[in-house]
Amino acid sequence: MNKKRIALVEIGGSHDECLLTQMYALKDQNCWIELFTTAEIIERNPLFTALIDTVHLFDFQGTKTDKKSEVSRLWRQIKESQIEKVVLNTAQGKTIWRLVFKALNSKIAFVGVIHTSRMFKESFTQKLISLKIKKYLVLSDFIKKDSQSNTKKAIEFFYPLDFPKPLKAIDRNPKHVVIIGGVETRRKDLDGFLKLASRASKEFRWTFLGKSDAQKVEVKQFIENLHEKGLSDRVRYFDGFVDQAEFVETIASASCILPLVHPNTPSADQYFRNQIPGAMNVSLSFKVPMLIHEQYANWTEIEDAAVYYTFENFPEQLDGLIANFESLREKMEAQENFNTEVQRKRYSDFILG
Repeated sequence: MNKKRIALVEIGGSHDECLLTQMYALKDQNCWIELFTTAEIIERNPLFTALIDTVHLFDFQGTKTDKKSEVSRLWRQIKESQIEKVVLNTAQGKTIWRLVFKALNSKIAFVGVIHTSRMFKESFTQKLISLKIKKYLVLSDFIKKDSQSNTKKAIEFFYPLDFPKPLKAIDRNPKHVVIIGGVETRRKDLDGFLKLASRASKEFRWTFLGKSDAQKVEVKQFIENLHEKGLSDRVRYFDGFVDQAEFVETIASASCILPLVHPNTPSADQYFRNQIPGAMNVSLSFKVPMLIHEQYANWTEIEDAAVYYTFENFPEQLDGLIANFESLREKMEAQENFNTEVQRKRYSDFILG
């Protein structure tokens, strides 16, 4: 029996954290996988090479003419590889439109992964892309329901829960809180963090797990604020890329993940409204509970992974999470929807069905 030939495409340089689950899911179904991506993504994901059959590298950093040339080369390579189905890991933007435009009259099926439901509400380019894509995946049940009210396309959700595991045993620190990503105001309420960390016990340590650009004004201001509030020795951040090993070891050492999404801030314009914060899948994968503002308790699909707080009761809720860490983790382990095998099967059933 011939293997189904599937192309995974990620040429935007991000969202590669969603690819590992897709690779495992397709391998579980004995598919032939060809990855069309950038050198940067391959370099920071060493696990990929053991799971894919062929890698095709592209560079979309050049001029508009260069990008158009790369799209032509990408489409030509997909056809030459006798691909049966293309999965676009980031199915949005003008470059993707150029690709699907070339494929409009092709029998090769396209499926897209959408990372914010705003694409279905506001984007004319997405309407053009949808002339070719008949099926979309999103990253939560809430986003699925929100998307279905704005498109007639087939929609399914999956949680990409596969991450590399630590290479060595890691002791958990009961007083370690991780914020996924670097220091930035668009995705995180930094002023809110200063209030929360100032009120918590001095024993707690906080890690911003991502690159923080020290040249940005918002980062410089944040560092200055840490000094003023006496928090500098309790807060860790990285001024460079966090490699895979350090990322997973840091998560494994944590007892809590803090998304830092709060009402009436820039972070609230997107997260828990049109898309998930990156913290969510990390939490569900590593079974490390989240502390989430009570404004978002309506996201019932993750209630077994969360403890809810207000600015007033944050210290008590944080202490309570730490005290009940093992029971919270057991609850997460028992939740079928937080199981990697379940999510792989949901993905492959939709992609291959």
